[in-house]
Amino acid sequence: MGKTATGTLFAVAVCALLVAIALTVTVLTDERPERADAAVAVAATRLSPTTRPVTATRAAGPPLCLIGTWRSTDEVIMNKFYTDQPPIPLVASGRILEFRPDGTATERLDGLTYSGTFRGNQLRLVGTGVAEFTWHATDRVITYPARTGSTVFWSFYDHRGLLSTTAPDGPNPTLNEDDPYTCQGNQFTETGSTGYRGTFTRVAGAYG
Repeated sequence: MGKTATGTLFAVAVCALLVAIALTVTVLTDERPERADAAVAVAATRLSPTTRPVTATRAAGPPLCLIGTWRSTDEVIMNKFYTDQPPIPLVASGRILEFRPDGTATERLDGLTYSGTFRGNQLRLVGTGVAEFTWHATDRVITYPARTGSTVFWSFYDHRGLLSTTAPDGPNPTLNEDDPYTCQGNQFTETGSTGYRGTFTRVAGAYG
């Protein structure tokens, strides 16, 4: 009886130990996936890319070659010097143009003198004053949408002397002039629909 009781107790103890071990293994087995899932979730959170705001597209600026101060070395215009005669070609040099990156431009005449001849007589067309414009350009054409202000006036001279002087040009909000051009380095040429042609050289200035 004693051995039987002892054996019975021993058997019960062994069974209890096996049950405890089984429970421990089950708990450990159940915990591992939870820890792995948590680690994956944390890693995914850390590696998630940050969403960046979309930057608005900016409009292209004006052609850089044009930005600066220019002085004409050779200009030709077709001018209706006499009201009862066809336009006459006149030539000059010395006009100052300044193109700024904000889309504004300045023209300075400072006594610019166009000269030519008619029936053997000398003609002079003298421009004085300053004009302000707005402008934009492609790689081939300059557009002047408006003349925002001007103090420019013109004086006409022939062999008899001063014939007449115009009033200042003043603003012209609907100018809308398109002039083909080329620009390379320090040389800029511009042409117009009325026979105008000008060659300019870059000079020192605020934007030169």
